[in-house]
Amino acid sequence: MTLTKHAKLRMSQRIITLQDIYNTVKCGTPAPAKNNLTCYTHDNIYVILDPTTQTIVTACFTKFYTKQLKKYAKINNIGFYVAIKQLRRPQFVS
Repeated sequence: MTLTKHAKLRMSQRIITLQDIYNTVKCGTPAPAKNNLTCYTHDNIYVILDPTTQTIVTACFTKFYTKQLKKYAKINNIGFYVAIKQLRRPQFVS
């Protein structure tokens, strides 16, 4: 699989790792998306894949998880991307 520049940017902003992408495509539930693309959903992440070229177009959080992030940001009076960093970074600390 390859990643578009857009996918790399979104992964960076949202702290979505290559392992997250792999797990989502490997274990996720596929569904048809616009323009003959496929959307895989797993563990609060969805990935849009072009199946003909095996290219990851973008990666994002599910609507449910996005709502949780926005609520957390509002309660703590912080920005959305700061909330993502606070909630996603602890997963990577050993």
